[in-house]
Amino acid sequence: MKKLVIPRWIQAYFLFMLGNWVVFGLLRVIFLYVFRGALTPQHYHELWTTFYIGAKFDFRLAGAVAIPLGLYLTVYAFWHKASRIKKAMCWLCALLEALVMAVYFADFGHYAYISMRINSSVFTYAENALISAQMLWETYPIIWIVLGLLLWGVIGYFFTKKLLTYAFGRDDKYRWKGNLGWFFAGLLITGGLMFGQISQYPLRWSNAYHSTNNFICNLTLNPALNLFDTYRFARTKEYDENQVRTYYPEVAEFLQVDNPNAETLDFTRTFAGAEHPKDYNVVVIFMESLAWNKTSFTNPDLDPTPFIKQLADKSILFTNFFTPTSATARAVFATLTGLPDVTEVETSSRNPLIVDQHVVANALDDYEKYYFIGGSSSWGNIRGIIEHNLADVNMYEEGKFDEESRNDVWGISDLDLFRQANRILERDQQKTGKPFFAIIQTAGYHRPYTIPDDNAGFVPDTTTTEAQAKKRSFVSVAELNSLKLSDHFLAEFFRMAEKSDYYKNTLFVIFGDHGLSAPESENMPRGYVELNLINHQVPLILAGPVIKEPQVIEETASQLDILPTIMGLLGRPYFTRAIGRDALSEGHEPGAFIYSWAQNPHPMGFVQGEYYYTILGTDGQDGLYKYAEKDFNRNLAQEEPQRYEYMKKMTRGLFETSKYLSYHNQKKDENDKQ
Repeated sequence: MKKLVIPRWIQAYFLFMLGNWVVFGLLRVIFLYVFRGALTPQHYHELWTTFYIGAKFDFRLAGAVAIPLGLYLTVYAFWHKASRIKKAMCWLCALLEALVMAVYFADFGHYAYISMRINSSVFTYAENALISAQMLWETYPIIWIVLGLLLWGVIGYFFTKKLLTYAFGRDDKYRWKGNLGWFFAGLLITGGLMFGQISQYPLRWSNAYHSTNNFICNLTLNPALNLFDTYRFARTKEYDENQVRTYYPEVAEFLQVDNPNAETLDFTRTFAGAEHPKDYNVVVIFMESLAWNKTSFTNPDLDPTPFIKQLADKSILFTNFFTPTSATARAVFATLTGLPDVTEVETSSRNPLIVDQHVVANALDDYEKYYFIGGSSSWGNIRGIIEHNLADVNMYEEGKFDEESRNDVWGISDLDLFRQANRILERDQQKTGKPFFAIIQTAGYHRPYTIPDDNAGFVPDTTTTEAQAKKRSFVSVAELNSLKLSDHFLAEFFRMAEKSDYYKNTLFVIFGDHGLSAPESENMPRGYVELNLINHQVPLILAGPVIKEPQVIEETASQLDILPTIMGLLGRPYFTRAIGRDALSEGHEPGAFIYSWAQNPHPMGFVQGEYYYTILGTDGQDGLYKYAEKDFNRNLAQEEPQRYEYMKKMTRGLFETSKYLSYHNQKKDENDKQ
């Protein structure tokens, strides 16, 4: 019997693929080790499935990377003159290796930043390329990363060269018949490995979502393939009027629409206001990443936000307050418009088709309006949403302040921002005598966690260890100190404001623009982490001398409700078509819509009291849970079918309605009375 001899060029091809597969597997092990704090004991048994499916993803990527080399080896097997481009092929493979490793490097940084594997949303950073590049430069060791990629490319070059030398190092007698058979054999094996499973359908990204644990699913994904898979979702899907009509009855009742009409899809509510409206000044403060799980409300021993806690004790505090999404640009859109940003990858602020939006604050037509940001409002294209829709707004941003000292990539420090805002508000009101509506958007509690030299006597925490910080919802002591600094600067702002003439007649509205992932949060019920609500829960505080009676509001409320709630406190007339409602009004039904935009398919849900309904995409796996209970992962759909069906309809209905209203909430509509 003739011995089977595998040609060396076939051996070299599969050795190249095998080498890459081993490296990708090692990177998965490293990922597990680096972020192991997110893995809980009850999910250890799922690691076998994770690495099995992950290995198949890695084989797919290894096969894709090996395709150019395979084609070259096949041509070389039939045509010896292809040796003339041998060096060029080595450099091409080196470039591919470096590019793939760059994706892995970026993925590690992306996950460390927001606890999500890299996806096509990273391409939006290119829209603010200079800011993104500067943040990367100030946050990560870019020089070492570049050197590492260059080194990996060189290794890839010599590895490929060694394989090619092995493949054709001898003067073999090549025969079309034998090589052709091995070519088809190699093609079949490669196709099988990339198909990924014995099934009617190939291995797909959805195979990675085999667990209810976010970390397990993220560990299963291959970052390069995830980047490719999510690219198809980079464009926003338009609304479906039929779907909006399907859920209109439930949504209209929830919103308490004045004249429900499923044919015209009327969502208008008109509020006459109080008999004696107020003319309070209003200062709305976006606190960057002020997540509920990181504050002194849930971390009394670390006490990272002592001033915010002290302020809340004499104010109206919402303890079950949620943001629809977990991104700042989306928070700006949601707060101003009262609509959740349900675009799939790009933010609504970047979409010129929906830049025209009705903002209820424009009903304050006798108010001066201000927007303060330490950097540029071109970031995320929020400039269009603000300046186009907030009538006669005075925009103060980088380059517009009398005194500026750039702190980092995000512009001037929050302390300087507060100083400038206080000075301008006090000066202008003395000149005009008019009340004002002002928004101050902070950015200091954000990588690279810069502590400015001018910090009003800030004393950083030097006693908390890195391990303690991670167990209390922080990624590092540096992050903990950044939040403490943010709280310290807010206290400085109030000390300045208290000395001003405007203070005694001012309503201050303080909230977090979004939550932050923290997989090791021992200070929170585990359900918040596993069900990803930790990314959405933030405090809302209504403060100032105009608040006469402190309250703790435990009913569920949403970031969408902020402006209607302000209008209710002022007793001013207004109308709205959006999802936001007055969270302090009597008779309204509590609830908050959730949309996790950075995952595919996008999980969404509805929080109401102790219950959370969530669904993976619009037709994926769903469930009803009590998120704060010990058995938070027990699906209550069968036990409470009526509640399950209602919250399911609300989730789908608010999602479809929000997409529709993004295109039907124009401020210049003929019914717009402002």
